[in-house]
Amino acid sequence: MSIHDCLMEQVRPYEMEQAEKETYLLKEFRHLLQWHVQHCKPYRHLVEAQARDGQYAALTDLPFLPTSIFKEFELKTAANKDVKMKTVQSSSTSSGVPSQVFIDERTSARQRQSLQAIWNDHIGVERRPYIIFDTMQTARGKQVMSARGAAIMSLMGYASEFHFVMDDIHGELRLNPERFEQALQAAREAGQFIAYGFTYLLHQAHEQLMTLYEAQKGFDSQTFLIHSGGWKRLEHMRVHKETFNQQISQFWGIEPSQVIDFYGLVEQTGVVYPDCSAGNKHVPYFADVIIRAPHTLKPLPVGETGLIQLISLLPLSSPNFSVLTDDLGEWVGTDECPCGRKGKAFRFKGRAPKAEARGCGDVYAEEIMGADTKLHAK
Repeated sequence: MSIHDCLMEQVRPYEMEQAEKETYLLKEFRHLLQWHVQHCKPYRHLVEAQARDGQYAALTDLPFLPTSIFKEFELKTAANKDVKMKTVQSSSTSSGVPSQVFIDERTSARQRQSLQAIWNDHIGVERRPYIIFDTMQTARGKQVMSARGAAIMSLMGYASEFHFVMDDIHGELRLNPERFEQALQAAREAGQFIAYGFTYLLHQAHEQLMTLYEAQKGFDSQTFLIHSGGWKRLEHMRVHKETFNQQISQFWGIEPSQVIDFYGLVEQTGVVYPDCSAGNKHVPYFADVIIRAPHTLKPLPVGETGLIQLISLLPLSSPNFSVLTDDLGEWVGTDECPCGRKGKAFRFKGRAPKAEARGCGDVYAEEIMGADTKLHAK
């Protein structure tokens, strides 16, 4: 079977209403499921172990894998064994073992299309100076790339020039004042810029900046400071999202809505979920989010908090198109956000407590992995 392009040029990512989107997605996911079953033998064993009838009458019926499985097994989907693949790895901050997902050129092209469509909708298409609160080494890696590196690269298409403003000094990242001054000068001349950093790195850098500089001004509405990940560290420091946004925006003289937190996973690279002006995260028409009860895994209705399941039409080279995370989220509405975007809107609530995570995804993984011993462990 063949898999056609899942991104339609004439359709913006958030203009399709949920009912129409679900009809489209269900048809496409049935094809995608068969692609992975046919070309990834270990995944075929996993699907067979779930003993489903294969009808999949709704998106909630689709089989899913816990993200923990990508820490334990190398799952590749390839019609041709000679297909070249690169690897993206998670930061492995909790378990010490990174997730590993394989990406071929066809999947990479779909991911680039997806990221461009999503970011165009949220930050516009202009090229601006790009300030990166990280080191250049983080973004390097042709065959293996980290989550931070992938996030940095996802915004490179919006850069008129780029400035890495941090150094690795004995394993600790610190702001380089000289390179930051160069970046600041470029941003002032343009009147706008974009910046990216892992959340805790952005916070760390701005604590230092606030001691070195007065509050800035003169940056327009096309200035955005974008961040992802790292909330666990800040929560221990009692730094909440609203406080973080307020501090960063006050320093730059911009609106809090121009500080954009986005949610995304290495286990499903290519689809990111940035905050809109109303503080919600939106799902593009080629993906969906399902919220499941932590212990029963049953889908939850609007207004309840549970585990986040992510599904995406993008992955062709690894069966990570439907994954159950250890993250908590709340489905807050459909087709009705004040920002005007259609489809589901949700909010990220943090990592699930270890007991809850153990009660769902890990047990589920053991059940399906235990059904077949032919999987290829790392």
